[in-house]
Amino acid sequence: MTALRILLIGKRGSLVLWLENLHRACIQSGYVTRIFAVNGDTLVSRLRIKWRGYTAMNADWMLMRFERTLRKFHPDLIIAVGVFGVPLEYYQIVRKLPRRPLIAGLIGDRFPPDNQRANYCDRLYFTDSRFFSDAEAANFRVPGCYLPLAVDPTLFKPGHVLRHPELLFVASRTEFRENVVRTLRRPARIIGTDWSSLTCSRLHQVQNHKISRAALIRLYQSYQTVLNVRNEINVENGLNQRSFEPLACGAVVLNDDLADLSRCFDPGREILVYRNSDELNELINRLQQEPTFGVQVAEAGRQRVLAEHTYQHRIQFILNDLGLHS
Repeated sequence: MTALRILLIGKRGSLVLWLENLHRACIQSGYVTRIFAVNGDTLVSRLRIKWRGYTAMNADWMLMRFERTLRKFHPDLIIAVGVFGVPLEYYQIVRKLPRRPLIAGLIGDRFPPDNQRANYCDRLYFTDSRFFSDAEAANFRVPGCYLPLAVDPTLFKPGHVLRHPELLFVASRTEFRENVVRTLRRPARIIGTDWSSLTCSRLHQVQNHKISRAALIRLYQSYQTVLNVRNEINVENGLNQRSFEPLACGAVVLNDDLADLSRCFDPGREILVYRNSDELNELINRLQQEPTFGVQVAEAGRQRVLAEHTYQHRIQFILNDLGLHS
């Protein structure tokens, strides 16, 4: 039987590397897969778009490259990874094909009330349950499903080093996140952009810069506990990558209380949840006083991730939902 042909379209190099993660999962699952990056699908096109700005994403020469890809590749399914990051012209080109492939649209951030691109898709997949009501308000006509982010366990996996007992938080600063960090009563290591307001902290070790994914994995492998605080700018109920990646590396995750958390984990057994600063600090104290408790929670969370929350699981969910089988 001929393997499914899947074309992934979106922006290369996003914060969570969503496009790249899904591409690797498709390959691991045995599907014939290709990426078309709207911010440049080759080194030359990436440099050209970087030089001319993102308005070049829907320039004639880029759209011609996309049309050529469709003619040569003949996908059975197109997955728009970040529906609103793909210019409208790409959807219009696909819709005009005589035997067009299905379009699955993934939405991971708050979106504008512009239903054109969404309504070109055959099915939408939301990482945040709040987006269902937002989609209804924006008059989306396309049915939607809840589909959270995930992890690649071939990259994020336990290491072989002793774990630091201090709390680790790797994230860019937002006002809400800083407010949470300022309530911490024990030292923590904070890494990410825009944390200059805390660089003089006498309590925390702060590194105000980005790090590579390889460095991130090493950190998750070498710390006992990872803090997760949502980005209030982009999400309401949904889980971000820190709800999955540290668990895959064997760390315990302290997650703020989100409506979607129980859709993915058993709170208290597989992931630890706090609703306020007192609960957060109590959990930190318990983890440092009872290391066995943390080990048990981390292992239960890791097993849940491996069983249900890899990007291969997400690809398979989309294919089953759309009735596509290789």
